[in-house]
Amino acid sequence: MWTGMNLCTAILPQFSFDEVLEIATTSGFKGIELRVNDDHHIALDDLLTSGQFLRRRIQHIGLDVPVLTSYLPMEDDESVDRLIRVAQLMEVPKARIVLPRGCHAAVVKRAHINEIIPSYDASQDPQPLMGALRRKLRILERKAFRAGVQLLLELHWGTVMSSFSGAYALVQDLDPESIGITFDPANMMVEGKEDWEFGINLIRPYLANVHVKNMRWKQTKEDWAWEWTGLTQGMVDWWELVSLLQGIGYGGDYAMEDFLTPRTDKEAAIHHLTEARQEFGAICIDCGDHDHRVAN
Repeated sequence: MWTGMNLCTAILPQFSFDEVLEIATTSGFKGIELRVNDDHHIALDDLLTSGQFLRRRIQHIGLDVPVLTSYLPMEDDESVDRLIRVAQLMEVPKARIVLPRGCHAAVVKRAHINEIIPSYDASQDPQPLMGALRRKLRILERKAFRAGVQLLLELHWGTVMSSFSGAYALVQDLDPESIGITFDPANMMVEGKEDWEFGINLIRPYLANVHVKNMRWKQTKEDWAWEWTGLTQGMVDWWELVSLLQGIGYGGDYAMEDFLTPRTDKEAAIHHLTEARQEFGAICIDCGDHDHRVAN
């Protein structure tokens, strides 16, 4: 059932916060995944002092705030504690923290555009690193549970959790109400993918958020490179994925994270995002209607 979607403010870096709110409401989104960072759109320190007021202001114009999207390393204990506290004070149910890179993340060199991985460098070899991350997640699980907040880890290219099996290895016996996963199919296609149906069912209890965008690999004169592309023009088959997600009864959030959104022209951004949101909404409705006809 299509109930609308959220907008990731991270795709609007050159707009002010007020402009971001206007873009989100005018484009028809129901909420925002608020980027929490010093450069844009809201710094963590500012949320500590004025987060509750800001939440009321956002709600007043008809938007929800389901996720605080931070770029905080999960090993930064002090900052993550503050993020959890902010989410609790603002009554935001979810907050993202980031995982380390997978070694040198060679796939970044294949990007056709300049992309930054939301991650940090780790000094350990893979086996001890994964053990350390598991121990840290156990600690964060307890903190999140006490605060009534779900911490999100994103399936993201270039990190130690770029696949379903990598995600399962990290979270398999954690409390899914405390530690959840943001499923980003386009990110996963950057490095190749595991079977969608198998993987979705593997991490099913932890699926709490889905990022919507698309990408493609293309052959250049010298080699191969990847780039973002239109929602229905890339390698991610959103009809297949939405059908699979509806098939398991997924009731979490969808969030538009289309990096092709114009970054300097507000009206152009609104037009682009309105079309993208409507396009994805049509896919969700089509898949729901098809499933209903099959069932009957």
